[in-house]
Amino acid sequence: MSEHIDGTLSSRLGPALYARAPYLRPGEPEDLFAGGGEMGAHMRAFDWSATSLGPVEGWSQSMRSAVSICLNSRFPILIYAGPELLVLYNDAFIPFFGRKHPGLALGRPGREAWPEVWHVIGPMLEGVLATGRATWADDLMLAIDRSGFLEETYRTFSYSPIGIETGRVEGVFNAVNFTTERIIGERRMNTLRQLAGHVSESRFPEEACRQAARTFAANPADVPFALMYQWDEPHAQATLVASAGIENEVDATRWPLAHVAATGRMEVLTDVRARFGDLPGGPWDESPHSAVVLPLSQPGHKVPYGMLVVGVSPRRALDDSYRSFFELAAGHVASAVANAWADEAERRYAAELEAKQRLLDAVLQQMPAGVIISEPSGRTAFCNHQQEELVRGPMHHANCVAEFTGFHGFHPDGRPLHPEEWPLARALLQGEVVKDQELTLERCDGERATVRVSASPVKDPEGHLIAGVAITRDVTQHKEQEAELHRRVEFEQQLIGIVSHDLRNPINAITLAAHTLLRNEGLDARATRSTSRILSSAERATRMIRDLLDFTQARLGGGISLERRPTDLRHLVDQVLDEVGVAWPERHLEVRQRGCTTGDWDSDRMAQVVSNLVTNALKYSPRDTPVRVELRGGDDTVELSVHNDGPPIPPDLLPRLFEPLQRGTPQVDRASRSIGLGLYIVKHLVEAHGGTVAAQSGQGGGTVFTVRLPRSPGALAHH
Repeated sequence: MSEHIDGTLSSRLGPALYARAPYLRPGEPEDLFAGGGEMGAHMRAFDWSATSLGPVEGWSQSMRSAVSICLNSRFPILIYAGPELLVLYNDAFIPFFGRKHPGLALGRPGREAWPEVWHVIGPMLEGVLATGRATWADDLMLAIDRSGFLEETYRTFSYSPIGIETGRVEGVFNAVNFTTERIIGERRMNTLRQLAGHVSESRFPEEACRQAARTFAANPADVPFALMYQWDEPHAQATLVASAGIENEVDATRWPLAHVAATGRMEVLTDVRARFGDLPGGPWDESPHSAVVLPLSQPGHKVPYGMLVVGVSPRRALDDSYRSFFELAAGHVASAVANAWADEAERRYAAELEAKQRLLDAVLQQMPAGVIISEPSGRTAFCNHQQEELVRGPMHHANCVAEFTGFHGFHPDGRPLHPEEWPLARALLQGEVVKDQELTLERCDGERATVRVSASPVKDPEGHLIAGVAITRDVTQHKEQEAELHRRVEFEQQLIGIVSHDLRNPINAITLAAHTLLRNEGLDARATRSTSRILSSAERATRMIRDLLDFTQARLGGGISLERRPTDLRHLVDQVLDEVGVAWPERHLEVRQRGCTTGDWDSDRMAQVVSNLVTNALKYSPRDTPVRVELRGGDDTVELSVHNDGPPIPPDLLPRLFEPLQRGTPQVDRASRSIGLGLYIVKHLVEAHGGTVAAQSGQGGGTVFTVRLPRSPGALAHH
């Protein structure tokens, strides 16, 4: 038995091998492996009875047919047999197992033969076993270990069920087309095309190297890192010009740059890790073991411009095609560098002009407005990308003023804008300076935008017109915001009028009538209850009106007026709890005090704060739990806390709790007809006093609202 260079067994197996394999002999009528070449001999010599497949004579006809097709095909075919997915394959598949052939592959479960890729192909194979449906993949990348390292390979393959006609899947038939050379070849050819197309356009040697670095960076699988050095022959020194894939500059003296400069030939280093430690491996986790140093020189030039150092992919062998790729890449870079070097003086002058143009373009492109520059005739000379974004499409380039009809514009009153009425046309035709003319512009998508255009003629030192420039700003959103603000102010002003007059006056009349009826001693019990309900509803409506007025005042930014006077917060809390207790007779209210609780506050407004907080606590807590109010006096401040043992406030609601029209839970607030302004008004009343209010809520701890008030204006800030 002989062995190929790649480690595979030859197909010339002598009789001695058959003598050691009594399971089947060639030439027998039922010799399943006849005509199978080297793999047929290996399968014949394999003791299948020791596997889950059992003796060959027990294999089903479907499995036998699949194996026969596999062995007699010149196309790479692999079979996964039985529940363990044991591996069988033909001669065409041998090179793709490499060092695993045959001992680590033939007859082994698939997960043992392909441990490095089983996480990819295992689920696909098991899916075929489970469902009986075939699957496939095109140009799938699999990193296989066939030569002692993980190797980047590609394949197009199908997984087809074997024995499906028997009612169960006995295995998977795997036909494979290995596309590695094509995929990698196309990738490298694309890199070379990019180098040829882009690097050759460079104006300076350094620019060519930087462009090459960008091109190499786009293909990290073949170029994990690249370093380009400029070589100073008189001083034997190298200067790094450009790099790709590597951030920290490595010690240039450790590369054989001087040797490559002297010989003009490629140098291969196989001890890169020993020299530099771990270096970038491109898309792979491993560090490259090898690197190549090539001269950047042209025929006829004794001294190269510099050297190109490139890393070799840790998942590809440095074969002839890989070497050729590096040589061609270095040739493209060297050619571009030589051309740029030869015309350096001319390019420098052109580059200075181009630098000025780039500066102007950069300024115009980065302006936060659309810019159009026209020649005196009206021919468009320049427009920036903001102008194209403004019109939502490609900019119409006019050849004269009469062609300013490329876009439709309108005056604020809706009249169409004629070509000579555009601000830029007025600047060109009349020498007029136009400032912030408001127009309506029809975009490419049909939508309209409100814009403000400024235009001006540009003249040379002699006063001759040389250009016109127009600057356009999109103010659509600003105008919409102004309109929305105007509508909101109008609405809120109307709301104040409605609430203060059209609602409050009739409710005051209802309240007065209800009080008058209650003073009538002739009312029976039923009438008294009805009148009391009317009075209660009217008072609730009055509170809602007060909340709406406070809300509107706060939203309009006018603030809430206060009438400060000396107030004992404990006395005020007791009064509020007495009033609230009438409406909630079944609930238990507790008050605790620590320290002095007096200060200069608006007692009516603070009663409103306490009432809102306590009523909220009662609404959102179980009936059999108390609501606790705690007062703590400090040096300059007094704290008021209202605690309830209800369920926690949802975390997503907690940050928005003090915003208008927010409610704790929809069920509670529908029952109480809350409009969701209470906490919003509490916040504004507390802040009007110079204080703060905050809420804490959590599972098992209930909810606590804490108000912190300065005893007098400015005291909290001082504290």
